[in-house]
This record gives sequence, C-alpha cells and structure tokens, in this order.
Amino acid sequence: MKACLSLPRVLALVGGVLLVTAFFMPWFSSQGLLLSGQFLHQFLSNPFDLRRFLPGSSGSAGEAQLLRALVDLFPACGAVAFAAALAGGLWRRWKVATNIALGLAGSVPLVGWAVGITRLPPGASPEIGLWLIASASLAVLVGLALDLRSD
Repeated sequence: MKACLSLPRVLALVGGVLLVTAFFMPWFSSQGLLLSGQFLHQFLSNPFDLRRFLPGSSGSAGEAQLLRALVDLFPACGAVAFAAALAGGLWRRWKVATNIALGLAGSVPLVGWAVGITRLPPGASPEIGLWLIASASLAVLVGLALDLRSD
C-alpha cells in the first residue's frame, strides 16, 4: 500500500508552510519602512531600540522578550502544523494527537493575529505577511475540519 495524504491534509500542510514563510514577508509598514517578522525578531533583541520605535512602551527587557516570543510563535506554529499534518496523514495511530497539535497550531496564530492586528504602532498599515498569517491559520483549521469530516 502506497502512503499518500488526503487533500484536506495537504491543505493543512500548505497552511503550515505558509505560516513559516510569512515570517520573512513584510508584516506592516511604519514611518516608510516595511517590517517583517524576521526584522522584528532581530530588532526586539535590543530593548533600547524598542523604546525608540514605540515611545509609549516601557522598553523593558521583559516586554521586548515577550514581543519577540510572540513574533517567533508564528513560524513555530507553522512548523508544528506542517509536521502534524504530515504525520497525522501518513500514520493513522498518531491521528488523534496530531489532530490536537494541528488544531492548536492553527488556532494560536489566528488568535495572536486577531489581537496583534489591533495593536499595531500608530500610523502603521498591515502588509501581506499579516494577511498571510491569518489565511494560513485558516487553511490549517479548514484542512483539519475537512479531514475530521471525511472520517
């Protein structure tokens, strides 16, 4: 018997890949700059830069680390979604565990996106990367839902 993935699992797998790639795309523009997840990851390693860029923030190291963890959460969830979609589609005995992981890997970034989109810096406009995060998260969840429905 040849191993193959169902179409819903492929949709979830593609959603996971897109979550990872969104990290490298522009998330928002502010003051004439396009800022990607990769740039924010590096930028938030220095809390003093955060205070200069976001004057209303305290610029504390803890705040910067929390923001950096949030930025890093999106590609991490994409990697988990990719692995869970692949493993759950190929090995039936792992299906329940991978479905739970897939559901979390799709839900967490969608909730993070929904909260974060309302808290962009003043004057910032969302770019393709933020919309890709939402779309990819939805693809993961729709793929999971369709796969569950077909069982």
